[in-house]
Amino acid sequence: MTEVFDMKRLRRGPRRTIGWLLSALLTASPIVTAHAQASITERSAVPELDALKQTYEVPGFRIGGRYDLDDPDAWKDGGVGGTTLESLGAAPARTAYIAVGTPERNAEGEIINAIVINAFFSGDATSMYSNWYAGGAGNAFSGGALVGPGLLFDTDRFYVIFVDALGLWGASKPSDGLARRFPMYSYYDMVHLNYRLLREHLGVARVVLSTGVSMGGTQAYYWGLMYPEIVEAVLPIGGASATDGEGGSVAAWTFQLAKAALESDPVWRETNADYYHLPKAEHPNKGVEFHWSNLSLTGFDLSHRQSLGWDEVSTEVFTWSQDPRLGPDAGTRLQRLAAQFDAVDLWYRDTVGERHNLDALLPKMQPRTLVVHVENDLWLKASEARKASELIPGGLYADFPSPIAHYAVFKAPNVLADDLTFSSFMRSAGITADEGVVCEASNYRRPRVNRQPDPERSFWLDEMVMPFPVKFAKVADRRGVEWEIGYMDEYCGNEPNPPTLVIVHGKGAFGGHYGHLMRFAVERGFRVIVPDMPLAGVSGPGNLDRPQTRTLDDVRDAFHALIVGELGVENAWYYGHSLGGQTVLGYALRYPEAVRGLILEGPAGLEEYPKHFQLGEQSLPMCDIAIAYDLDQWHAAYDPLGLVQVELDRTPENVRDFFYFKTRDEAGNAVPSPLGYFVNDTEYARLHTDQRIAMISGNPREFEQWAFLFIYDLFTICAENNIEDEQSLYKRLPDIEAPIFLAFGAREPFIPSTSLNGLTDLARDIIIPFRERMAAAGNAPTIKLYPDVGHFIHTDVPLEFARDVVGFMQTGQVDAMTPAVIDALINGAAPPAAATPAATSDQPAGLAK
Repeated sequence: MTEVFDMKRLRRGPRRTIGWLLSALLTASPIVTAHAQASITERSAVPELDALKQTYEVPGFRIGGRYDLDDPDAWKDGGVGGTTLESLGAAPARTAYIAVGTPERNAEGEIINAIVINAFFSGDATSMYSNWYAGGAGNAFSGGALVGPGLLFDTDRFYVIFVDALGLWGASKPSDGLARRFPMYSYYDMVHLNYRLLREHLGVARVVLSTGVSMGGTQAYYWGLMYPEIVEAVLPIGGASATDGEGGSVAAWTFQLAKAALESDPVWRETNADYYHLPKAEHPNKGVEFHWSNLSLTGFDLSHRQSLGWDEVSTEVFTWSQDPRLGPDAGTRLQRLAAQFDAVDLWYRDTVGERHNLDALLPKMQPRTLVVHVENDLWLKASEARKASELIPGGLYADFPSPIAHYAVFKAPNVLADDLTFSSFMRSAGITADEGVVCEASNYRRPRVNRQPDPERSFWLDEMVMPFPVKFAKVADRRGVEWEIGYMDEYCGNEPNPPTLVIVHGKGAFGGHYGHLMRFAVERGFRVIVPDMPLAGVSGPGNLDRPQTRTLDDVRDAFHALIVGELGVENAWYYGHSLGGQTVLGYALRYPEAVRGLILEGPAGLEEYPKHFQLGEQSLPMCDIAIAYDLDQWHAAYDPLGLVQVELDRTPENVRDFFYFKTRDEAGNAVPSPLGYFVNDTEYARLHTDQRIAMISGNPREFEQWAFLFIYDLFTICAENNIEDEQSLYKRLPDIEAPIFLAFGAREPFIPSTSLNGLTDLARDIIIPFRERMAAAGNAPTIKLYPDVGHFIHTDVPLEFARDVVGFMQTGQVDAMTPAVIDALINGAAPPAAATPAATSDQPAGLAK
């Protein structure tokens, strides 16, 4: 009999807890068609739920063949060169499932709101149902129910399908009669058989999310790689992209130990694993016990396992013959498991696990992906899971520690419910609904970067997918220089003159980096226009043959010609981040009638600079507007610092380290750094990281243009804020009459620009003086500080910041902070190194914004 989830037993104390926990992981299956013979194992891991399970057969399904992901038509009926079960005298391949929820159908009647939950190593649909479905006996073990009305996987909104996996329980398996004549199946076979179930039997045309724990998480990777046309997101929880196979290094020892235990059984050895003529009691059951003992004793965190009493541990301890010294309960749980499982079935499952390796394919993953892992998992290493996430375009990673290590995978969604990366992913995947949506931004698509770009193609136009379609226009600045501007322009309402938000990106960034904010505002009734600055992002390739110099006034003029002149938007909200913040501040001074209000995220422009920078004996005119269009003079001022070459020479490791507040010590170990971009690894943080790394091997002219502009825009920032200039932008800021929302992260690493102007205090030198000057002019800004957030507020806390931006435009209200609170947050609560980056003696590091 299969052990049933019994919460009363869990409450009786620690002695029973481990046995129950392991049964949760090491068991699982529903209603059947005819088998080739009576099965010697049960159809469902939780027999009481068997009536919920349905079975589906796929005649002619080939098992054990090859799957070339570039030729999916070849494996429509299973892997090329595989074997059908019918050819071996057995019934057709079958799988089993439990489906719950509310199907939504398209015009063709196909289901378009499916969530697929894959089975774990020893479990099935009933196991996952018991753990995750509301009211299931395993809910407490999972930290609460996850599937049901109003829950994370809301059955009022989604059609949730729990599936079995080929090789155990309700699916076809060796012990049904073929024994070791059964074809050696793969994870490809497991997943493709269930795909056939979804497409042919259930009529599913869109999978919103594929997920699962342990081996179910491993299958989630396959769903994303094999069926990108229907799968929109994958959430592998505690799975492995590679276990052994060629180049694999995750957990071969786990499977090898388990298999060796099976093969050591005398019955296995004497019969060469052909023991099915014997009654079940005479099968290699001792080998099965040994198998589970190996897995059970290594599954928990070692310190937790050592803290348990002998009475509890002894139930997992294997001996070939009863040893009274070990106590009356020694091996008792193993005996129950041996009655449930078949040795050959387990041998196949172990072999499947030790052979697979998807790492080389992960750069081709198209669905959005969040890899979730247990930090101290002793079977499947968290370090390998993180590496897998980094191979996936836009892939995200989140983990957490637990004393029960790998077994904590079931509770992962509940443990991570408040984790920013997890919650943002669930919203972006459409699992968690946003409030206040008035229309759907139907043109939105997941942004992504080709991590292996073709250097002969345009990086920006051919190797990146922006969150919305990109349009182009040619406009001229006041000097008469014509620029090609790439921009996104979206609106999903029906008002003739909707409120409009213009988003202006920061230095080194691009408009697509603000896709979350753009979508959020569009779906709340705003028209949103996002242009890339001349020479930047999608406005780069079309201007490669134009002068590679321009001031911020040139940018403002080009934007005005586009937004007012071409698009006819005479008045709008203007949002600027970093360099973009200074751009829109100057735009409000240059075109005040066009500006309804300003939103400033970590803006440049709130400080002044000396005209010259002293480098040894040299006095470099780094902030002299007179060199704006003279490249020879500009290079004479900036080349001694070598900054452009530094950007061209950055390695992927160097980029990733810097972006996430890390550097390397002399031994090459990653250590915390006061400088960086992203505190939280969210979707758009990863997009920017992928973009910067991929550019290195992309189109060389575009990369050189980007690197030059990245440093040239240091000049555009300081040139119009020369302290000697009586008409500097900084001095004219009180002339702005439009309402202002000013946002800073309390861990702001780049402002003030200490190495250029000697300012050191974000609160006292930047925010408070700006607030006082504007208040004295009758236009006190609304200010908000975000704790434990850096320069990229819109990626570190995307939902909170988007709500604040839209709320300010709708009501003029944001949670304002007094000068005392600002001071306390930055100088009291924030880490000193992050709040006040150390100045360097020879480079203007403070202007890395």
